[in-house]
Amino acid sequence: MKIQVLSLSFYPDHSGISNYSSDFAFYASQQGHSVEVITGYPFYPQWKKRKEDRRKIFSTEYKENVKILRGYIYVPQKPTLMKRLLQEFSLLLSASLNFFRAKRPDVIVAFITPISLSFLAVIFKKLYGCKLVTNVQDFQLEAASSLGMANENFAYNMLSKVEKFSFKNSDLVTSISPSMCDILLKRKQLPNNKVYLWPNWFESKPPANAVSKNKFREQYNIGADKFLIAYAGNVGIKQGLELLVDLAKLFSANEKLYFFIIGEGATIIDLKKYAQSVNVTSNLKFINLLNKEQYMEFLEDLDIFFLPQKKTQFDVYFPSKLLSLLDVKKLVLLSADKDSELYKTFVNENLGLVSQYGDIDHIYELVNKVLSDQNIIKNFHLNAEDYASRFQKEKVLNNVLDKIKNI
Repeated sequence: MKIQVLSLSFYPDHSGISNYSSDFAFYASQQGHSVEVITGYPFYPQWKKRKEDRRKIFSTEYKENVKILRGYIYVPQKPTLMKRLLQEFSLLLSASLNFFRAKRPDVIVAFITPISLSFLAVIFKKLYGCKLVTNVQDFQLEAASSLGMANENFAYNMLSKVEKFSFKNSDLVTSISPSMCDILLKRKQLPNNKVYLWPNWFESKPPANAVSKNKFREQYNIGADKFLIAYAGNVGIKQGLELLVDLAKLFSANEKLYFFIIGEGATIIDLKKYAQSVNVTSNLKFINLLNKEQYMEFLEDLDIFFLPQKKTQFDVYFPSKLLSLLDVKKLVLLSADKDSELYKTFVNENLGLVSQYGDIDHIYELVNKVLSDQNIIKNFHLNAEDYASRFQKEKVLNNVLDKIKNI
């Protein structure tokens, strides 16, 4: 097949949607398909372009036999609703021109958000006379509304119509969890034969002894006898990482515990200011996003991965990092709303420690339980490994490619 991938972010970005658009493109190429990618220049999650990209309008790159057509994209230092819309418009303009630089595909695979990308994909689907698969990684309108970033005004209603038009004209609309597929079926009113569960996946864990133990701890002068609790990934409104700052403050007198917030994103500056305002500096450290090798070294030395998720109107999202955490047998402490799909999955599958979001006393109690009996960590390993095995990359992507062939 000739496959064209459309995505806001792509390799070398390595967080969020870019992980999946990149993996899909490279894997499809490895299976013998001809793959082109239409995207912008790397910026996420730092919200900053690389120096070498700042004056570029268009470029062509090749990576693992994948042709990558990049176009100018506006990247605001501090994203707001209006600035995000400007960014979308800049990508739409450059991507439209890049479509004319690309070859006619058999199928376009659009990774969204933003909604506007799927609208653009429909236009070129009709021009090309090809198939279109829309992969919904996030419901942009619902997420913005739930987080108080958008009201149901004229612009909101227009975007809703664009979304409806895009889904209607897609040959297949996929999403990453059963609850998100339910939204496509019930709220978006798509027929059953057009909706497909395409779960996110993870890379198989590295061979035994491939990752150096204590390397991360040595870098930050943390002894092997100390207990390490951390979050790593995008730092945004939805994560609600103020909760981890509050937890670090409760344990400020305990010299055995160290806390890390690793990553970048739209709210990182505000989060650092909050930590300073509540005087959490001695046992909490902020560091920038790690590369893949550094991230695996961090996981090797980690005791608890703290995963917070603020309550939203549509709690149907699965953090992209979760499966790889479970696969390498890391204990996850989840703090989410009890009605969210993530909370229910953790409880039903017995995957880790669970607390209602914002219940700092319960979270404090759970951490103390682990400190007093670290066998608790081992008790979750088998359940977590079994659950993660259902989402290995090769298994998921082979099924997806077969589905696309048969549209």
